[in-house]
Amino acid sequence: MSTEIYDDFPGRGFSNYDLLDELVEKYGLDRREAHESIHAFLNQIVDIDGDGVILKREPVNPQLLVSNPRDLDIRHWLTISDSAANDIRNSFAAVYETD
Repeated sequence: MSTEIYDDFPGRGFSNYDLLDELVEKYGLDRREAHESIHAFLNQIVDIDGDGVILKREPVNPQLLVSNPRDLDIRHWLTISDSAANDIRNSFAAVYETD
């Protein structure tokens, strides 16, 4: 199994994805804060475990790889391992969970 998340492009919009919705609902965070936290935790995981936790990068608009006359940003869906997704959940619990 794996989990799909939207890439991080500071200051730009992003699409909904299941892990984001799960963490927003569970911890009452706004979407931007949750999305940025997901990527902060993912970056820490990559630093420790390597790029292998990101299983796949798929462009949101693959046609931009062929023709991009307006020089639009090429955004990606990232597929991360289940262990990385669980590590992100655990990181959220450690930082945001209150008793």
